[in-house]
Amino acid sequence: MTRSSVDITIPVLNEQRAIESTLSTLASYLSVECPYDWRITVVDNGSTDRTWSLATSFAAEHSHTRAIRLDRPGRGGALKAAWSTSSADVVAYMDVDLSTGLDSLRPLLEPIVKGETDISIGSRLAPGSTIERSVQREFISRVYNLIARRFLRYSVRDAQCGFKAMRASVARDLIPRIEDNDWFFDTELLVLAWRDGLRINEVPVHWVEDVDSRVHIMRTAFDDLRGIWRLSRSGDRGGSAIRGRPRTDHPEISASLVVKKEEQAVDFDSYARRYEEVVDQSVSFTRRSSAFYAGRKVDILEEIVPAGIGPLEELSVLDVGCGTGTTDRFLFPRVGSLYGVDISEEMLAKARASVPDAEYRWYDGEKLPFPDETFEVVLAICVLHHVRVSQRYKFVSEMVRVARSGGIVAIFEHNPLNPLTRHAVNSCRLDQDAVLLRSRQTMELLKEAAEVQPLLRHYLFTPIGGVVGRAIDRHLRRLPLGGQYASWVKRPHTTGRR
Repeated sequence: MTRSSVDITIPVLNEQRAIESTLSTLASYLSVECPYDWRITVVDNGSTDRTWSLATSFAAEHSHTRAIRLDRPGRGGALKAAWSTSSADVVAYMDVDLSTGLDSLRPLLEPIVKGETDISIGSRLAPGSTIERSVQREFISRVYNLIARRFLRYSVRDAQCGFKAMRASVARDLIPRIEDNDWFFDTELLVLAWRDGLRINEVPVHWVEDVDSRVHIMRTAFDDLRGIWRLSRSGDRGGSAIRGRPRTDHPEISASLVVKKEEQAVDFDSYARRYEEVVDQSVSFTRRSSAFYAGRKVDILEEIVPAGIGPLEELSVLDVGCGTGTTDRFLFPRVGSLYGVDISEEMLAKARASVPDAEYRWYDGEKLPFPDETFEVVLAICVLHHVRVSQRYKFVSEMVRVARSGGIVAIFEHNPLNPLTRHAVNSCRLDQDAVLLRSRQTMELLKEAAEVQPLLRHYLFTPIGGVVGRAIDRHLRRLPLGGQYASWVKRPHTTGRR
């Protein structure tokens, strides 16, 4: 067993007065109070005083500290540079003035390490917080957050507190999609995380205003309002991530965010033996097993595959991310031929034992091991939420590539709008890396990859099975509140794909 690791970033600009004291205070506190392996990263945003020399001197004397120098100001740019190059499990940041009391650090980090949340933020407006600041800054902060919640339609109380932490995998997924490199970075990060269905935890803090702050209040407020306007008009803003083209407007940020098997937040090999047990436990409150939900997906597949391409029992089907073959046990008797692929050899071994007449292959998570236009039906069942946001377009494009002209590409996913679904995902250890997609996000991916408008239906409005449950699902299929949804396209005969 290894301990979790955390990397705490401190952005600085002309802070020669405070930097040595802050780093010493923080390092002393972490040495005594932090139960995790820790590191401090100082990012100098182009200081013109002695800040950089002081930072490098401290780093040279303290092995747990590193220093990065940038040539321009901007808190967002500093965090992008630090987080994208960090090897820690959890990345965090705090302001150099230590306005937020360090006693709040452990409550900030623990829910992430325990897998209870994806992002943890200090909130000066959460119940239990105590703050000491001028009436002017209090008024501006409350008005700003009220405007942000109103126009961006999320429920975070305090977006701008300089005290945040998150899983490093989440940071790597979000960074390429964040345009702002200054103070609006925090808000944009939280809005994108909220739209992706990530879990955000707000921690009450004790916060004292720094009277020597470098922040220009009115200019920052104006820039933030422009950011709110941009985000409110741009919908989900998934374009750059969908196309797998990370924004790399700073040289410190790596342009390569391709998922490798060894970088997965979840080691699926280690869970192969107890896969069904873990999933069953997460849905036990419904009094149904994972097998029931697997069977329902096959029922839905039979309903959505159009008669025009032939009966399902005559079609070749590829299950991408087949896992241990739970769904394939129901699928195999109802299709012409069944193939499955997965990144976990241990999962595939269980699938082969469970469905010996299907054919299973390992794949590297990037290129499916089949020629173009091989299968009539290609599906991914509750897999896409494990794929990094920056790689989802590539993942779906591969599904489209191996589908025959006129064939079906279908994606089944959890619905983050359903509270019971979110409860099941949050309580499942296999889903600790999950970033849930709303139905419109999945449809956008399919539309981009196949250049065809996808179809959509929601299902699992009730754990009732049989004819009654299927009838309820059919009647409510357009209501976006089912536990899961399916989106699919019929690949055109001439796609003209780029």
